[in-house]
Amino acid sequence: MASRFGASNLHQRDSRSDLFKGYTGSGSGRNASTSPSNPSGGYGYGGYQGGSSTAGGQGGSGSSHLGVENRAGFRPATPNSRGQYSDAVLNELESQNDQQVEGILGKVRVLKDMTMAIGDEIRESSALAEKMNDSFDQTRVRLRGTMNRMLVMAERTGVGWRVWLGFFVAVILLFAYVWLF
Repeated sequence: MASRFGASNLHQRDSRSDLFKGYTGSGSGRNASTSPSNPSGGYGYGGYQGGSSTAGGQGGSGSSHLGVENRAGFRPATPNSRGQYSDAVLNELESQNDQQVEGILGKVRVLKDMTMAIGDEIRESSALAEKMNDSFDQTRVRLRGTMNRMLVMAERTGVGWRVWLGFFVAVILLFAYVWLF
């Protein structure tokens, strides 16, 4: 019987979104009828079970295996009796793996961009600190020269440095008084 959809599978739901949906992780729900070595059907399908069919139109037992509901006659992603996985399961897992790798690569790119930005910021901060250090050094040299010239001026006039210091303190106090009041 020919399929009304032809060779296209666009009418089917993307199975990647619910490959392990409903998996609880407990093995207590397992029984002998859903064992992978069950000869009643082909691998990946529950097979035709007499006239009972499930939601997807394929036959199946509808029971659970390892806590996973066996909807639409599909078995969970477990190997067959020889330890082999079906091509569909392998392709699906590889697709999920590719998506995870893409996500990780995106995060790595973001981290790389962040570390590059941090490196740029550190270089800019180091350059600014170096400029400030040079400016402070130049200011120290200027203040030392100014102080030396002031001491030389004080020696020439014959007035001691303490008198000049008192004079400058008085001028500063006068400015502060005018500015505050």
